[in-house]
Amino acid sequence: MARLDTDEFSRKVLVVDDDADWREFLRLSLEELGYEATEAADGREALESLQRGERYEVMLLDLHMPGMSGREVVERLPRGQLPRIVFLTSAAAQDVGAALLSGPHYYLPKGASQDQLSLLLQSLGE
Repeated sequence: MARLDTDEFSRKVLVVDDDADWREFLRLSLEELGYEATEAADGREALESLQRGERYEVMLLDLHMPGMSGREVVERLPRGQLPRIVFLTSAAAQDVGAALLSGPHYYLPKGASQDQLSLLLQSLGE
């Protein structure tokens, strides 16, 4: 895997989830780990952020959101520099297999600890 880039967006993470408590936990954890985190409550907000030109190295993306699923968000991502996608879900890993096979995506179960989040982000940087 490629190292995380060292330019201005290399420590920027977009957290997209309809669960406000989980989103806040992830944002606070990311900030403690030295990342700049931005929150989006749904897929529409996430796409608007990217269409405004915001750049993120990683997008933590809820797979099952009302309105627009995480897979639909990925399908609608603007062309160009795309973030690495980490799907968030309470479903078991075998239940998200199709989403993971749709591209070079990663998986973090909802309820994961800050240490698990840190390990995942470190693995993306190796």
